[in-house]
Amino acid sequence: MRRSYILPIIVLLVLILYRIYVSDDETVTYMGNFNETCRAGTRLRAFKKVIGSTWDYRGIAKLFDSVNLETPFGESVDYISVKTTSKEHFKEHYLHTNTPCIIQDVPNEWSAMKNWSFESFKERFGKCKFNVTGNNRLKYDYYYHYIHSPKHRQDDEPIFIFDSTFADKGKKMRELLNEYTIPEWFDEDLFECLSDEERPNFRWLLLSTRRAGTSLHVDPVCTSAWNTMIQGKKRWILFPPKTFKSEDDFDSVIRGAEWFLKEYPKYKHLPHKDIIQLPGETVFLPSDWWHITVNFEDSIAVTQNVLTRNNFDKAREQVYDALPKVYLKWIRILNENPEKYCGKVEETRTLDSIDYSSEFNESESDCE
Repeated sequence: MRRSYILPIIVLLVLILYRIYVSDDETVTYMGNFNETCRAGTRLRAFKKVIGSTWDYRGIAKLFDSVNLETPFGESVDYISVKTTSKEHFKEHYLHTNTPCIIQDVPNEWSAMKNWSFESFKERFGKCKFNVTGNNRLKYDYYYHYIHSPKHRQDDEPIFIFDSTFADKGKKMRELLNEYTIPEWFDEDLFECLSDEERPNFRWLLLSTRRAGTSLHVDPVCTSAWNTMIQGKKRWILFPPKTFKSEDDFDSVIRGAEWFLKEYPKYKHLPHKDIIQLPGETVFLPSDWWHITVNFEDSIAVTQNVLTRNNFDKAREQVYDALPKVYLKWIRILNENPEKYCGKVEETRTLDSIDYSSEFNESESDCE
């Protein structure tokens, strides 16, 4: 009688092993420390070796879940609404005075508020590649697998999409531009006269998991930014421009959850703004404010940078140092329409007086 049970047991074991090691199903099964055999799992393991992921050996994930960081400590900011505040009032009291605030009701009519989700992106852009942590690129199908994998979600420093190229010409993701609009309060932008390819990076798509976040930094070339939350919950810490002289004053590598747990206590005594951003809210981040973020929930956001007249003098030398050819073209265009932009700009440098070079990078398909 015992032998009659052996065959069914063997068959059952074979089926279980097949499910674990052979099946192409995107569900995840773990054996021992970590074993994932679907295509996405295999690719993710290889990818994380390349980027040097720390997984969870520091225990940040467990510590973050055990500590309440959702109570603001620093100073609050003003909350204003596009429904009850005029554009002129915003520019006079916030934009041109470099004063941070939260703007409400910006995306009320955006289709992005209904259409953007981690699931919809998988259906629409699953085969497309997005820029993720450390300027690497990852197919969205694999990122979707990553954020739904219990093992990967224990990473101390989660992988997140931070893509400034999603709307480049020829990319399928460019259709996302039609699903949100630049808030009319930010119609002043001295870089708008340049093409998207010429101007410094200025817009980013952000998709990230709980605990993911930035390192402490300032935005490039003296630009200000608006950042609208589509889905999720995020905390911001903002330090005034003169708080630090440079990134040499602190550890500029530590980011997100680890910074809030280990570094924030060192700087709590300094004056700073403390913001909890919710869906539908837009953070106005003024030029040269040091800032860092961490997500309390899986989040989707879109952000764009603008250069306003009050920051032009500080920005122009940074643009010249980074992009001299673009700078000279930019100044020429500004001078062709001084009334629209910032008046006549004096500039004696020419192409002959600078050392410049260009690089050719072969393009790579972003979608299969």
